Amino acid sequence: MAETIKDIRGQKIRELVEEMKLYNNPQELEDIKKIIKKNVPMMMRGYLLAYLYVTRNGSTTARPARAHNTEHKTSQKPVLENATAFYINIGKLSKGSAHEMVDFICEKTGLSSEDIVSVAYKQNYSFVYIRSDKADKVIEAVNGQTYKGRKVKMNFSKEKDEQ
Repeated sequence: MAETIKDIRGQKIRELVEEMKLYNNPQELEDIKKIIKKNVPMMMRGYLLAYLYVTRNGSTTARPARAHNTEHKTSQKPVLENATAFYINIGKLSKGSAHEMVDFICEKTGLSSEDIVSVAYKQNYSFVYIRSDKADKVIEAVNGQTYKGRKVKMNFSKEKDEQ
């Protein structure tokens, strides 16, 4: 069935090309072409055409609506078994990377990078998930230290309903 949809779409695109060649106002097409050239990066122009085709002509294989993904994105932090969640005031604006932050935590605590299960690296802060059996004394070791000129604050992360 997928092959027949491709055939139908290919035929429709060929018809549109022929229709475009016969369009009675080529200057209008040229003007729009200039606007597209100015506003759409070259590597995205084919995607723009494909998007316009799908949204204007209907698609029998439309993507699922984004609403399916919103539930996943609203969760502040992933559910991780056997891991303790920590809040730390280091983020992207701290002029570092998540990897550098992990190295910093490992250096101050004596943990290995394998003990840090996951990192949610945000703009101004991060959530760090550390194996529960290794989470003791992490806050004591990191709190008050300096990371790239900034005093570090680290706490246990609160659940949403506790905030």
